[in-house]
Amino acid sequence: MSYSSALFADPLGTEEPLESAQRRKVATLVDRLNLKPGSDILEIGCGWGYFSRHCANLGHRVTAITLSPSQRIWAEQSARLENGSVSYEICDYRDVKGRFDAIASIEMVEAVGQAYWPAYLDVVTRCLKPRGRAAIQFIAIDDAIFERYAAGADFIQAFIFPGGMLLSESRFRALAEERGLRWENPQYYPLHYAETLRRWRIRFDEAVEAGRLPGGFDARFLALWRYYLMYCEGGFRSGGITVGQVTLVKEGNDNAEMDLGAGVGAVRR
Repeated sequence: MSYSSALFADPLGTEEPLESAQRRKVATLVDRLNLKPGSDILEIGCGWGYFSRHCANLGHRVTAITLSPSQRIWAEQSARLENGSVSYEICDYRDVKGRFDAIASIEMVEAVGQAYWPAYLDVVTRCLKPRGRAAIQFIAIDDAIFERYAAGADFIQAFIFPGGMLLSESRFRALAEERGLRWENPQYYPLHYAETLRRWRIRFDEAVEAGRLPGGFDARFLALWRYYLMYCEGGFRSGGITVGQVTLVKEGNDNAEMDLGAGVGAVRR
C-alpha cells in the first residue's frame, strides 16, 4: 500500500521484489532526516501509513496527516507498533500546528497545485525547528516544457488528479530558498518509477484476470486505469518527467530563538 515510486538496487533490474524496493525508498528518506532517538516527525500526506509506521518502529513520534478518512482508518488499523507512536489526523497541511525535528512528504506536493507551492513551503518553514530537515520525494517535469504544460490540462489532470501540478524544480527550489530552506543533495531515479509502474500494471492485470477487484469497476475504468499506468511509465522512460528526493534544511539556530525568548521574559518581569 505504498503508492509512490520504489527505489531499486543498482544496477536496476527486474529481479528484486517490489516490496524490498519500497522499503529501500523509505529507508533512504529516513537517512536524509538525520534523526536522533525519539525525534518528533511530521508527515505531510501520509497515504496508507507505511512511512509513519516505519519511523514509529524506529522509536520516533510521528504526526501523520491526511484528508482521507479511508486512509486514516487503514493506517490506524495497520499500526502495530513496537517502539514509538503515531497520531493519524484528518488535517489540511495548512492547518498544522506545532514544531518538529523533521518533516517528510512523499509525492504529495504534486497534488497542491502551483498556486499553493508558497503555502506548502511556508508550512515546512514554520513547522521545522531550526536546523531541522525535511525529506521530500517529488515528481517534476522538464523546465523547458513547464509553461506549456501548466497552461492546459493533460490526461492526468483531466481524468486522474484534477488540480494536480508536477513541479518545475527551478521554480519550487527558488521558493524554498527564499524561505531559508537550503536545497541539499537532490537525487533522481526516473527509470525506477517506470519499473514501479510496470510492476503495478502487471499486478493490476493479474487482479483483473483473477476477478479480485471489488465490484463497480466497469470496462471503461479498467481501460482508463491501465492507460494511466502506461502513460506515466512512458513519461518516465522518455525523460520528460522525473522523480527525485531532496533534503530541505532550515537555516538558523536555536540560540537566536533562546535570546529572543529571554528578551521577552525580561520585558514581562
